[in-house]
Amino acid sequence: MAEKIPGWLERVLLPQISELKGELKATNAKLDGEFKVVHSEIKRLGQKIDGLGQRLDQSIDGLDQKIDGLDHRLSQRIDGLDEKLSQRMDGFDKKIDSLDKRMDVTQRLTVVEGKVHELESRK
Repeated sequence: MAEKIPGWLERVLLPQISELKGELKATNAKLDGEFKVVHSEIKRLGQKIDGLGQRLDQSIDGLDQKIDGLDHRLSQRIDGLDEKLSQRMDGFDKKIDSLDKRMDVTQRLTVVEGKVHELESRK
């Protein structure tokens, strides 16, 4: 191929082609360096994200434990209140039964008083 190219064209083109080849190699080397820098930054960001993910998981686990503790305490309090309420209801039931008995006695006394009054008025 070089035999078919005229000498003057060869003297003009070959140095320019060689220069372009060198520039391409330099550009490729520069791009390779930049890609390595970008790759290392991406890797560093990936590690940072992984670290943040681990911290977030730990925080969530801590919150879950606190929620479980609060749930347990709340359940205990509710159970305590339920028992107190049950005791009070039993007390109210006893008082109502007592009042029912008293009302029955009171009604009977009222009837007896009415009969006594009626008997006294007949005299």
